[in-house]
Amino acid sequence: MAEFGRRGPSAGSHAANSRALVKDETGAGPWNRGLYRLVRFLLGDLVLRPYFRLSVRGLEHLPKSGAVILAPNHCSLLDPLVLQSALPRRIVFLMTLAWYRRRLLRPFFVLMRAIAVRDDGGNRGAMSAAAAALEHGAALGIFPEGRISADGTLRGFQAGAAVLAIRQRVPVVPVRIVGTFAALKKGARIPRPARVSIVLGPALVAPECVDEPTQRRACAAEFTQRIRAAVEALPST
Repeated sequence: MAEFGRRGPSAGSHAANSRALVKDETGAGPWNRGLYRLVRFLLGDLVLRPYFRLSVRGLEHLPKSGAVILAPNHCSLLDPLVLQSALPRRIVFLMTLAWYRRRLLRPFFVLMRAIAVRDDGGNRGAMSAAAAALEHGAALGIFPEGRISADGTLRGFQAGAAVLAIRQRVPVVPVRIVGTFAALKKGARIPRPARVSIVLGPALVAPECVDEPTQRRACAAEFTQRIRAAVEALPST
């Protein structure tokens, strides 16, 4: 899974959509902020937090303001919902187009100005929208595994989060989401009342990479492995 006025689902529309994103990130769009606070209270505080007995550890590692990338594991459709409910900052999520189009959840993703990423590549517009969000101080949520883990174990990480962090010179906070697989694993329809916890680790500083394609790719690949190792090292219970 990779995912704010209205963001179109196609990658080709992201250049225009990024302007709407920038508008909100710089303080415009009070109706959207008000609706977000209402939905967060109704869905997050009244439903998700008590139903999943949601808890958070390591909140001191999340900057109170300024650009940052959150890199969580991904084993359930619930992950972006509980992560946003648990953390005090509004998160701009990158997510795959297939999940963005899910009928029941799309209103939430549109409200959050999520950025849809195509599975078949051609995501230059989505990356530009993500970069614009970071330039205006957003907290960007990227699931580096790219899709939901079928068995709840940590999969290999894609390089998108590392590439953005290196290009934009922003820190990456590793995040471990525990319990959502038991609550709603892939293929399940009704969430079970399992206990869910969010664990944040110390922020990772993006390395300075040589501006040469081969070395730049190697640098991003190495940082990707550092991010994965940091997520894997966080408590899973």
